[in-house]
Amino acid sequence: MPFGSFKDVLKDAQQKGYAVGQFNINNLEFTQAIVEVANEEGAPVILGAS
Repeated sequence: MPFGSFKDVLKDAQQKGYAVGQFNINNLEFTQAIVEVANEEGAPVILGAS
């Protein structure tokens, strides 16, 4: 999945009627798992860090 601007991702989601998941990440393993599944599904995700 290529990187895209937040605006473009949300615009596409709104036009096509799907949600974009936002996941808080707190370690490398969580990040790798989320990105791996998103790539397999061809789904955009938003990664948040706090």
